[in-house]
Amino acid sequence: MTKFVVSSKLDDAPWGDFPAATVTRDPVATIRELKEQSGKDIWLWGSLKLMHSLLDGGIVDEVRMLVCPASRGKGTRVFEDAQDLKLVEATSFENGLALLRYEIEK
Repeated sequence: MTKFVVSSKLDDAPWGDFPAATVTRDPVATIRELKEQSGKDIWLWGSLKLMHSLLDGGIVDEVRMLVCPASRGKGTRVFEDAQDLKLVEATSFENGLALLRYEIEK
């Protein structure tokens, strides 16, 4: 899998035992070029700022969101302590909302 890193500071992006990622300073132009080539889907992992720039650039075809009920990082946590959750139902609505129902595993 080819990886690209968007950065205004990095010149290279080592990737452990895998080939180094390509660094780009213009993600919209890079994605436009990639979309003109044949190949698989392009996935964005991470940055909301980057996602907003790609949306503003008009190059996003689809948005998939992964909801993590026990939030990660330094943001406000949904639960104070770790919880083992089992997804038991997912319901979508015409207005784009989704209701996710979890059971707390004990």
